[in-house]
Amino acid sequence: MKLRDSLIAMALGTVVLGTSSGAIARDRDYDRCGNCGTVVGVEQVRHKDKHLGAGTAIGAIAGGVLGNQIGKGDGKTAATVGGAVAGGAIGHQVEKNNRDGERAWRFSVDMDNGRQVTVTQGDNPDIQSGDRVRVYNGRLERF
Repeated sequence: MKLRDSLIAMALGTVVLGTSSGAIARDRDYDRCGNCGTVVGVEQVRHKDKHLGAGTAIGAIAGGVLGNQIGKGDGKTAATVGGAVAGGAIGHQVEKNNRDGERAWRFSVDMDNGRQVTVTQGDNPDIQSGDRVRVYNGRLERF
């Protein structure tokens, strides 16, 4: 009888310890992720490219060539410079207006350490509010 009771107690102890050690390991993994959190907001935004230059350069060259056709001597130099400046300004504005803003996704994440971060990326790998994520290299990954 004592042997049977001892075996039952050992079996129950193994089950209880096995269950709790799995929970402890899970908690340890949760605590170890310093870049993890829960998504609390998702929105699609327009992301404008701020790298402008080709329109300005082409406009300046065209304006300089046209300005060079006008006047003689110092007047020709002034017309060339004025044409280049005006052409550059016009080319810059045309390029800026013709660039279509790209769509991007902005995610608000409540991090496990209490901070709140915002991550903007070009794609949404089907991440929604309430999802557990990890911030890795400036992008979100499911956790």
